[in-house]
Order: sequence, then structure tokens, then C-alpha cells
Amino acid sequence: MFPGETVVITAGAYAIAQHSPSALVLILVTTAAALSGDLIAHHVGRGAGPVTGWLRSRRAGDKLLTWAENGLSTRGGSLIVTARFIPGGRTATSIASGMIRYPRPLFAGFALLAATAWALYNVGIGTAGGLLFREQPLLGVVLGIALALVLSWVIERIRATREVRSRVLQSTTS
Repeated sequence: MFPGETVVITAGAYAIAQHSPSALVLILVTTAAALSGDLIAHHVGRGAGPVTGWLRSRRAGDKLLTWAENGLSTRGGSLIVTARFIPGGRTATSIASGMIRYPRPLFAGFALLAATAWALYNVGIGTAGGLLFREQPLLGVVLGIALALVLSWVIERIRATREVRSRVLQSTTS
């Protein structure tokens, strides 16, 4: 119903303000939930054999799956970890990795790393807001969500700029 980031940031802010569950417990629960979601999405992708076959028979679909295979085979770990921080990227990457049969143990390891970093990031933002606005945790939530949005935007701009530079370099060397 709500984006996961919002829930985790809110929990972090209120946990500090209300002196309730420790940040460590919140990080562990958040990591476990995020990892579970990633593994389920990967498993769904693995079960999409008929859809994968249908996509492969279409020019655009085959091109997309080939792009995913190339990306995951050359830089799978970094893609899986960074996709966790891009809205919609986590789901698309997890499902695609299953569809192309990316090795489960590798996926699980990188997904654990991504889930842990994501949990630390979001709980950290929430607890920082809760510490700054201990008497008004809702302000801490608003600040935390705003900070997360700004950081996500900055990360996406950096990623997009790097992608454009990479294309330019590839076209000049070809």
C-alpha cells in the first residue's frame, strides 16, 4: 500500500522518538523483508518460462532479454545492488535475473548485500530524522522522506550521466 522506503523511514523516526524497538532490530527485519521480496521476484522470473519464450520470439523482447543477460553476466553484482535503490529497478532486475536463469546463489548473495545496504540507508535516514525532531517525529518522517527522494534523484542522475557517457565512448570507438 505504501512504498517500502516510506514505511521504513517512518518506523525509524518513530522508533527513536518513542524509544521503541532498537534500530538494529529494525535493520534486521527490514533486511529480511527486502531480501524475501527479492528472492520471490527472482523465483517468479524463473517460473516465467512461457513468457520468456514468447519474449524471445519477438524482436524487441529478445533484444531486451539479451541486454539483461549481457548486463548481468558482465556486472551482475553491481546491477543487483544499485537497482535496489532505483524505483522499480529492484523488481525489474530481480524478475529479469530469474527469467534469464542468473545463478540463484549469486543472486541471493548480491540481493543480501543490496537489502542490507538499503535497510541501513533507510533506517539511518529515519533515525536521523527522529533524532532531530524527537518531540515531533512526523517532521522527522517528512525530512527523512524528502532526503531519500533527493538522494535517489542524485543517484539516478549520476547513473543516467554515466550511461550516456558510456554510449558516447562506445560509439566513438566503434
